[in-house]
Amino acid sequence: MAVAGLGLSAAPSRRPKRLERRVGTLIGAQLAVAAGFGLLAHTRGAVFGRPWVVAILVLAFAVTGSFGMSLELHRHRFTFTLAEAVLAVGLFVVGPVGLAVAAAVGEGVNMVVQRHAALKVAFNVSNRLGATTAAGVAFAALGRTDVHDAIAWVAALAAALCFSVLDVVSTAAVLSIVEETSFHNVFVRSASTGVLATLTAAPVGLVALDLASHGPLVPLLLAPIAAAVALNAKYAVGQRDEHLRFERLYESSARTARLVALDDALRSLAAETRSLGTGIAAFCCATGADGEWRGAYSDDDGERLAAPHTVESVAAFAERVGGGEVDLAHAPEVMRIASGARSAVVVSSVQENTGRVVLLVLRDGAADAGAHSRVETLAAFAHNAALIVSNALLHEERAVALARQVDLNRQKSDFVAAVSHELRTPLAVMLGSVHTLERLDGRMTDEQRSQLFDMTVDQGARLQRLIDELLLVAAAEHSEVQLQCEPVEISDLYASIAAATAASIGPDRLVWAANGAGRVVSDPSKIERILLNLVENAAKYARDEPIELQAARVGDEVRLSVVDHGPGIPECDRERVFERFVQLDQSSTRRQGGTGLGLHLCRQLAELVDGRMSLDETPGGGCTFALTIPCTASNALETSDTGTTDNLTAFPFGNVRARPVELAHSLRDSALPDHAR
Repeated sequence: MAVAGLGLSAAPSRRPKRLERRVGTLIGAQLAVAAGFGLLAHTRGAVFGRPWVVAILVLAFAVTGSFGMSLELHRHRFTFTLAEAVLAVGLFVVGPVGLAVAAAVGEGVNMVVQRHAALKVAFNVSNRLGATTAAGVAFAALGRTDVHDAIAWVAALAAALCFSVLDVVSTAAVLSIVEETSFHNVFVRSASTGVLATLTAAPVGLVALDLASHGPLVPLLLAPIAAAVALNAKYAVGQRDEHLRFERLYESSARTARLVALDDALRSLAAETRSLGTGIAAFCCATGADGEWRGAYSDDDGERLAAPHTVESVAAFAERVGGGEVDLAHAPEVMRIASGARSAVVVSSVQENTGRVVLLVLRDGAADAGAHSRVETLAAFAHNAALIVSNALLHEERAVALARQVDLNRQKSDFVAAVSHELRTPLAVMLGSVHTLERLDGRMTDEQRSQLFDMTVDQGARLQRLIDELLLVAAAEHSEVQLQCEPVEISDLYASIAAATAASIGPDRLVWAANGAGRVVSDPSKIERILLNLVENAAKYARDEPIELQAARVGDEVRLSVVDHGPGIPECDRERVFERFVQLDQSSTRRQGGTGLGLHLCRQLAELVDGRMSLDETPGGGCTFALTIPCTASNALETSDTGTTDNLTAFPFGNVRARPVELAHSLRDSALPDHAR
């Protein structure tokens, strides 16, 4: 029984060229060994043997080669056969060269029939040729070929062991190359099984040869014993293979136990899945916290995240198949992923509250006797993979929550800094004006007194707007703002905004055109508040540049734009400016004040009126803020005549209810003499 199976199973187009070169070098070395021993046999006068006997040995090697027993090592495998029994017979009936040719041809025929890859056939044939030539020359050197000679039997067993050891060494060497692992690791896991199998099979061949000297049919008496030996060997190899599977499963679980990042976990799990399933490629797919499929792919080129549409195809294939090892003849969407794939192993696992994990291994061979073991191994690993994905998702959620908490703390700090500055400024002006009136009241002219009153009222209104803005943001985020929808003429709305901002930004700086946009049904106060904030923002940053109000109807929507020609905003910051308390210039020496709530409030109000805010670059430089709203309202809330809206504030003056600025002016006017109003 010889080690004969090398699983160089990757398709040629995907196999790294450097591995091909190394395997080619090893094949050349084996052929050189065969040539050297063949030359030595020729110099010693060893004969080829009778051709018809060599032909029978070819058939015997091919038949015994079809009875394979495999040890799977990662994605490759050793295949043990009954070749030593035939080898022991051949040592006595043909010469070393004839025996080597018979073994190589028989192995080649068997592998071609099984449709193995060309490189695998070349390696196994050269390996068999070199090992058999060395064993034949070593046996012939003793010169004892009598089948009844005990010393010849011992020599034949030694030659069979030489064959087995050379075969194991060569196969372990090539597996260490393609697996990129240590030679010692592969050799130790397979040598004992190979030697034990040789010591079991070779004596059967010797006994059969001895019985044949008593008659051609006498060896048939050995058939039950040979069958028992073969089945026992198959069972022993199966047990060893199962042990190695559990060993690999334990190692894979240990390597992946500490993975916390979901993407890293998926990549590592895909690599381990490929190794456990002995495939040319593998997938590990899982549903994330959002319920969407995410996955990673492993092949000869390494591990990487898979494209979303590929992951969805794999998940759909797993849903259709259910589980097990299946033929890919009717699954072209999966065959396209890995060229050369002929079968697939599919398992899945579902953990409570963690979604689903799917493992898919693509293999270059058809489903064989080891399919059940592969499925069981992957099924056991799938439960471990589900736990790892669950831990990774939990870690990801905690990381997101921590990042959000850190961001909230930053926003709080920015808010305190901005609001404290914005509150102190108008308060300082108001207190200064009041103290001035108190100290110098008798020495001030009516015009000076009126100026101080106007300054106090303006700063009070500024303070009131700041407080209103804070309250409105809080109400909008908690969905406590009601809408009062009514038909709104865009041209009237723009005219109102132009009149309201004429004093603060200049009478001719705002240019507007409705362009036949017509009317919309929405809450006019919310839309006006949005546009006023945008105009004031543009006036603040685009100094002395014109500001344009544009309107355009697009299908069932109207796009209202505020265009400035200022310094603009980098593309990477165009979403961030809509966050709470965000100001791109956070330095203590920034030129423009504000709390960083204006644009955030615009987006909040836009969502309330079923609209959306966007920010683009103005051709030639600057910013274009656009509010797109439907022409008809879909979420209007009816309010009674006694209801209140967000832009009305209740004051503790009996039943007085008025807009803050209007109330401030009315209180001021009632307290001043007629000539000072």
